[in-house]
Amino acid sequence: MYAFTNRFTGFGLRDRIRMMNRQRSGPLAFVRYAAWLGAVGLIILACRHTTDQPVTRYAGALPATSPTRALVADLEDTGFWYRHMALFTDKKRTEITYGEPILVSVKQDKLQLSPDHQWDTAIFIDGKKATPDALAQLSPDQVDELFLMHQFENLRGADHTILPYQLMIQTRGKVLPFDINRQAFFTLLQAADLSKHPLGDSYSFTMNQLLEATFFHNKDALVERTKDDHLKVYDEFLPTTEIFINNIRSTAADVATIHIREVARLHTKEHPFRNWFRRDNPTPRFALFIQTEPKRANRDSSYYVFSPFYTGDF
Repeated sequence: MYAFTNRFTGFGLRDRIRMMNRQRSGPLAFVRYAAWLGAVGLIILACRHTTDQPVTRYAGALPATSPTRALVADLEDTGFWYRHMALFTDKKRTEITYGEPILVSVKQDKLQLSPDHQWDTAIFIDGKKATPDALAQLSPDQVDELFLMHQFENLRGADHTILPYQLMIQTRGKVLPFDINRQAFFTLLQAADLSKHPLGDSYSFTMNQLLEATFFHNKDALVERTKDDHLKVYDEFLPTTEIFINNIRSTAADVATIHIREVARLHTKEHPFRNWFRRDNPTPRFALFIQTEPKRANRDSSYYVFSPFYTGDF
């Protein structure tokens, strides 16, 4: 018979007969198998590690040495919260971190919450729930540590029943000295009282976008539209704005000569607070760049702009 139609070839048949005639394994073999299985089980049990202490998932967790730190640790242990802003002492050194938006500011030497975030931020002082009025009683030299926690709201399992921002402050009865980092932190909060973007920001506008911005008085454009459809720098920005028209340094009077339909592109920039919020030699806070297309002023009536924010011949 052919091998591929019958598995009982000569060599295979001899092996089967040899196995059938072998002496059966004795009881000692079963003891060996049982001992081996027992050893494997003991190894598995020995590798298991249990502890009564909670495991913190946040690698940079701080010891819960105060009521405020305990609240921070509880949030960080969930894996859904991070420090959006922080001022704390670690190994006798002041550590700071911050990110936008800046929700806390200092006005007249008192802390306050940004009006845009009063309804989505919970306040805790010394581990207890507090009100914005209680926050307004604190001055920077009373703040020992400050944590502004923010929840990763888009993660599955995040708790949307609580406010997404948690401001936690630990105080001390005595006045605290200011080192370089502490001074920089509270200088940022002072600048945040004057600007929504103390860390700096920039914007860019096409002609249609500028029409919309001036219609809604969006001051990020730094300019407004006059009744005769020319541009004018907002009065409040005049003393602190550098102006460039077609890459040439210019003045507010030059801006007033530009018809809004001549604007090809308009860029604005707010510099970081370190440059302009200083007593010694402050630099301009804003920069305004306007690129024009003068030929637009001579267009005939066949040119129009499709915008609900402007009526007139383009």
